[in-house]
Order: sequence, then structure tokens, then C-alpha cells
Amino acid sequence: MTLLLALACSPHPTSKTPATNDSTATTTDSADSAGDTGGPVNPYALAAEVDQATLLADITSLQDFGTRYSGTTGNDDARAWIEDQLTATGLDTEEDPFAAGINVIARKPGTTHPERIWVFSAHYDDTSEQPQTLAPGADDNGSGVATVLSAARILGPHAFEDTIWFVTMGAEEQGSLGSAHLAQVMNDDGLDVQGVIAPDMMAYWPLQDGDAFDILGDDASAGMVSNMADIADHLGVANKMWIEHHYCEGDDHTSFQDAGIPAMSPMDCVEAHNVPSSGETVPYYHTSGDVVDTLYLPFTARVAQVIVASLASWAEPS
Repeated sequence: MTLLLALACSPHPTSKTPATNDSTATTTDSADSAGDTGGPVNPYALAAEVDQATLLADITSLQDFGTRYSGTTGNDDARAWIEDQLTATGLDTEEDPFAAGINVIARKPGTTHPERIWVFSAHYDDTSEQPQTLAPGADDNGSGVATVLSAARILGPHAFEDTIWFVTMGAEEQGSLGSAHLAQVMNDDGLDVQGVIAPDMMAYWPLQDGDAFDILGDDASAGMVSNMADIADHLGVANKMWIEHHYCEGDDHTSFQDAGIPAMSPMDCVEAHNVPSSGETVPYYHTSGDVVDTLYLPFTARVAQVIVASLASWAEPS
């Protein structure tokens, strides 16, 4: 995540705290689950496939490259590993080079409206006080990349009416250059991008199961934000919506917003960076201390379930 700016405007988020945080809220009624009706797979059934151990393993693998700072060998090696993971899902995977780095894109064509595109992305590069040699980037943004990989593995075997892109972005820490490049390409090619989900930092939960995740958007993506919050409520995952604000300018999702593409970001840190009075902190942000041992994976898995269910719902199972 690039440095977030605390501006004078301090909006009040819409906070939703469901009545339960019981993990059993992720199950669906038998009549709604895949296979019982003979119809399309249910997004909530897909969400239930999110595996905490897999998220942990992927974040650990990304951390263990030592650094993923742009231009380092660790960055190149991490990108190659990510490509291998996406290729293993059976999706068509390719590199999208730009001046400062390389994005990796895996595409799942839609069955009915292939021209309609939904994007799930996360930046794979990182930084710290010693970026060339030690930048584990477990939360920022190994957590986002791990969730993209999980979603690709879970949604890949199923058919959807719309096309889904699973993207890992390069050079976010240099000014969201990878996302700015891709947004420009999308506009130049006249692509019909319905919306972008771009999580950045989604695994540091100091309150553990008592925490709430932030859903950050703008006027153009307000419908996406509200619908994701409804899905989170259904799954019993506490959340806060942020629409009218000037926060997180320069993060990947704002590259798409600036290009006129609806985009939003589920994350763990809006108030920590932008609302000093909140009492929230991110002590390991952009440091060599951003390691997997500081994270709380059970809540991360629940947020990942919300994202998977949202993406599956919007792309419409077919």
C-alpha cells in the first residue's frame, strides 16, 4: 500500500456489526447449495471453499522471497511463482509488461457476456526500511495476492456469464504504476470493465474476531461497496463502508477510479492511516516486521469468503 494521506475531511463510515461472528455463518441452506437444485453453483457455497491453511501457506511463500521490491531478484522470483500458481488453475495466464515492471493476468472468459469484465487484483511488490534486502510484505500485500490466488483456484473450475480477470500488479509501491498502466490499456482498448476489487492489506486484525474490515469505494463504486457489505452481513463478517472521502489516494483501486472504472478496496487499515482519533495503528506497515506471525488468518479467511462470494455473484454463475 502506498502512503495514505490524512486529509481534512473525516467522514463517518457506515459501520455494520452483524449479530454473529460464528464461522458457521458461511454455510448455506441445503436448498441453495451447489448440486441440490441442479442449477448454477451458489456463490456462498464457493465462499465456503476458502481455506485458511492455504492462505497462510501462500502468504508465507511470498514472505519467504525475502523482498519483492520492484527491480530485485526477489520480485522477479515472486512473479514467476505467482504465474505458476495461476497457470496451475488452468486459466490462460500472461504477463503484461510496462516501463517499471510486469503485471500478471489470468483470464476466465464468460459464457454469455464475455465482453463484460470483472477484475480481482492485488499488487505483489512490497517495500520496507531496507527494501533491497528485507521486505517480507506479509500483510502489504501478500495477503491480497494470496486471496487472488485462492479466488482463482475456487472460481476457475466453474462457469460464469461474465469474464473474470485475476490480476497481480507490479510497482504499486512506486506510485501504483502497474494499475495505472492497466487502466489506461483498458480504456484504450474500449473494454467493458464492470468493476474492480483491489484489496491492499487485509490480514492485520489486532481485535481478531472482534475486528471489522473496511470497504472503500467512491460514488461510481458505491453499489459494489453496498452489495459487498450486504454479503458480509449474510456471512456474519463485521464491516465498515467508506464512500465520501479522500482517503487512500494513490492506491491501486484509485488508478481505476481515475480512469472512470468502478473500483473498490476491502482492507484492514483505513482508519489507522487516515483517522488518528480512531486509535487504530499499523505498527508493521512498510517495515521488515511485516511478517506472517503478526497476522490473524481466521478473520482474513472470512474476509476472503466475502470477496469470493461477491465476485462470484457479480459475474453470475451460469
